[in-house]
Amino acid sequence: MGLVLLCLVFLLGAAIYLLAFASDPHSLVFRGIVIIMTVFFFLLVFFFFAGLLAMTLIILGRRPLPGMHWLIDKTLLLLFPIVMYLGRMFHIAQDKIQRSFIEVNNHLVRARQAKTDSARCMILLPHCLQNDTCPHKITLSIDNCKKCGNCQVGDIIDVAASKGVEVDVVAGGTMARRALEQYAPRAVVAVACERDLSSGVLDSFPLPVIGVVNQRPEGPCLNTKVDLDALERAINIHLQCLSET
Repeated sequence: MGLVLLCLVFLLGAAIYLLAFASDPHSLVFRGIVIIMTVFFFLLVFFFFAGLLAMTLIILGRRPLPGMHWLIDKTLLLLFPIVMYLGRMFHIAQDKIQRSFIEVNNHLVRARQAKTDSARCMILLPHCLQNDTCPHKITLSIDNCKKCGNCQVGDIIDVAASKGVEVDVVAGGTMARRALEQYAPRAVVAVACERDLSSGVLDSFPLPVIGVVNQRPEGPCLNTKVDLDALERAINIHLQCLSET
């Protein structure tokens, strides 16, 4: 959120800088172009500031603001690449920014307070949750899991079955999009690393996606794990099974 605000400061500075050029009376054509650009930058700042303010109010109040979802989605969608660039400039770890983005997104989804039927909710899992020595590839079908206990996939299947939600295992963004087209869910709980989650959330707008960051004790994309309690809480946010999650 701080980096988003910093983006607005840069945009406002650009608008003020252009405004100074617009006061030059020597070239009417050049002055007209600069005025148009200045107005555009001021409108952009106003648009993004309204989106940031709406996000802040929703997160603090834990209540939806009617008619603000489109504005918030566009603010996040357009400013996220700029935020990532600013993060590199200030030597902020990309994973840290992406994790923060996921947390903000999760708060916004929770604040919508829109109950989803379990039949229209699904869990998307990365294939790296499966033990790398397992011969039963669950990317073909989750039913191939033998629940041997060598990884958490069997436990996740049990959690999903108790909630009545679908589970699919994907090996990348293309398979994730295909699963969303196939099941057409109204809400998603996705498990992945920060990079895949942030890009998946952005690609899925306006579909409400709650992200659960995986654990990587052996490094990226190898025998990863997930906090099962966090996963169940994420499902409950969609299903509103609990008064407090």
